[in-house]
Amino acid sequence: MSTINGNLEALKQLRTELEPTHRDFNRLDAKTLRRGLRLPRLAVVGEASCGKSSVLEALTHIRFPVKEQNGTLFTTAVILRCTAIAKADAKITTGDSSAASGSIVQPLERNRGDADPRDLAGAVEQATRMLGLQDADSYSPQHGLYVKVSGPDLLPFFITDLPGICWDEEKRNSRDAVLCRELAEREMANPDVIILAVVSAEYGPNTLKILDLARKYDPKGERTLGVITKPDLALSEAHRLKFANIAQNTDPKHRLDLGWHILRNRSCPGWQISSQERDWTESEFFRVAPWSSVPQQARGAWMLRLRLGRILQASIYRSLPELSKAAKSKVEALSLRHHRLGPPLSTVEEARSCMVKVAARFQTLLAAALRGDYSDAFFFSEMDVGYGSVPEDSRVRKLRSMLGDLNGAFALVMVTKGAKDKLTDSDGLEGGDVQVPKHLKALVDFYQQPEPSFLQRDQYMAQVENTLSVNTTEAVISTIFREQASQWESLATTHIDLCKSSAKTFVECAIINIVGIDNKILGEVLKSFVDPFFVRVSMELEMKLQELLRHFTDGYLQPHETNFRNFLYKQRAGAKSHHISEAPIARASAEAVLTDMAKYYNLALPIFTENVIVLAVENCLISQMADILTIDRVLELNDDDLEPFATETEEIKQRRTEIEIERFEIKECLSACQKHLDRGFSGTHKLSFPSLLTLLVSMAISAWAD
Repeated sequence: MSTINGNLEALKQLRTELEPTHRDFNRLDAKTLRRGLRLPRLAVVGEASCGKSSVLEALTHIRFPVKEQNGTLFTTAVILRCTAIAKADAKITTGDSSAASGSIVQPLERNRGDADPRDLAGAVEQATRMLGLQDADSYSPQHGLYVKVSGPDLLPFFITDLPGICWDEEKRNSRDAVLCRELAEREMANPDVIILAVVSAEYGPNTLKILDLARKYDPKGERTLGVITKPDLALSEAHRLKFANIAQNTDPKHRLDLGWHILRNRSCPGWQISSQERDWTESEFFRVAPWSSVPQQARGAWMLRLRLGRILQASIYRSLPELSKAAKSKVEALSLRHHRLGPPLSTVEEARSCMVKVAARFQTLLAAALRGDYSDAFFFSEMDVGYGSVPEDSRVRKLRSMLGDLNGAFALVMVTKGAKDKLTDSDGLEGGDVQVPKHLKALVDFYQQPEPSFLQRDQYMAQVENTLSVNTTEAVISTIFREQASQWESLATTHIDLCKSSAKTFVECAIINIVGIDNKILGEVLKSFVDPFFVRVSMELEMKLQELLRHFTDGYLQPHETNFRNFLYKQRAGAKSHHISEAPIARASAEAVLTDMAKYYNLALPIFTENVIVLAVENCLISQMADILTIDRVLELNDDDLEPFATETEEIKQRRTEIEIERFEIKECLSACQKHLDRGFSGTHKLSFPSLLTLLVSMAISAWAD
């Protein structure tokens, strides 16, 4: 009994070629994509009885069942894997005649005395019995046998032997013929499959029809290797010369990018000879003309294994661009995690040196942010954390732009929500229909103050008339103004809080960008420098706001500017010419009071708004941010102050070491994969990679890995 194992000479040869490449690429895949590198896959297609199974037997020394007439009855797949533990199992798929290789899966029954799955011929015979295919003429493409064998000495390989295609449907049940062709097309359509297009010299050049089907799914011929079988059975000298010419890959009509190969199959009497005897008999046969004209690397089983090993290597190489991209992304992610841990610090002097660099970098980022220069990568690179309740940190990092938007939103809200009440008809106060720009909508929504309430004009005028009867005009104007401006403090407080929150978020993002996040330095910097600054500034801002409000809440409101007085007198004169002649004196006085108040409100509103923006936010907060962390402050720290910065936990040390090891291993795996591309090729066949492209990819990967 011939079983599938790593001691078979052909598998040893293939493993020598494939196993190192697949191992290194699989290691890189395991450390990056983690999806499992696809096995090198081979599908043998051709007409019925063209010698497909014999080709596989010659390639692998696995005894695929060979029959004189009808050949493979159903799909037979052998999946080899390299694992520490040897294991073998088999399953069959069954279905009705409407689908190729059916969808019902069941294990291959194994009773006492049944063949081991490693004995492929025995497994096929056992599957044939289970499927009830006793008639030698029964083709069953709707069934399939899948044998999986794993072990420490096996190469990773997926081999598929398909039922032969019959072009003449009268010779076979038409439905079976269609299913056989569907099976072949399904395999050829898989971009990971290397196609062995087998043609038999026994029946002449007409058997080359399989090439048309292969070109349908591999138009460039990058995955198709032509194999000529049964050259000893060619019917005429013309046929022998024709196939010898095709094998040399010089026939323009049948030229393939991967070329051709020629094999001599076992003859029926020679089925029992050893594989070594078979290879020797074959080599002697090819010494005779016209087969001796075929290049040595394009004839014989031994050279076919060598060529196929190189071709399968090339199929593995195709995954390199994706793997190298994944490796680069993984290394960048690891570098980010490494940066988040901060620099390793163990002494006070190391901590002082580190903090000087942190302070210098912080000053650079802050200065750029405040002058609106966002060319540094900090301003547009992604961050893995965000702080604050204001919009995303990527917007806050562009601090000057953010402050401009906050100021614009504040000015807009002061106009629309600054007045407490609004009369049903125009009262002369600013804040009519105002459209909120789209980019300010989210900021405006932070102001939770209600919209001005609407009052009936007649009722409101009656209240003003009653007030005028017991108070001076100036007192009534002041009272009404302060009622209308009662929202200002709340709105200004919200604006200051938003600016303060944005500034603090910027500072935290900058510090994180400089020192990382998963380390003790960040916490110490925030605790020692950032938090005290914002506590002090918050108190100053609160005092400044009360100072700016004091005149409007407690001071004498009548302005003394000549321009305002002239403007106010003109407004009163206009009101008298339109209303006073027709209205009672009390109502006219109330109208005049309302007009005076509205004009003063409209004059005071932009002044207060500008004062909050400039005197409070800009002077008390923004202009002082440079004092948060300076080189001078760092140099003034004594050893006791710096001691917390120099203390690092064992957990962080271990995480840093693990990241460094993983990053090194990925680069090492990538370098190992790149070295395979530098290997020379034993055969003269042309691979699907243009040599120049391969060289450029190798050089680029080498430069990046270094």
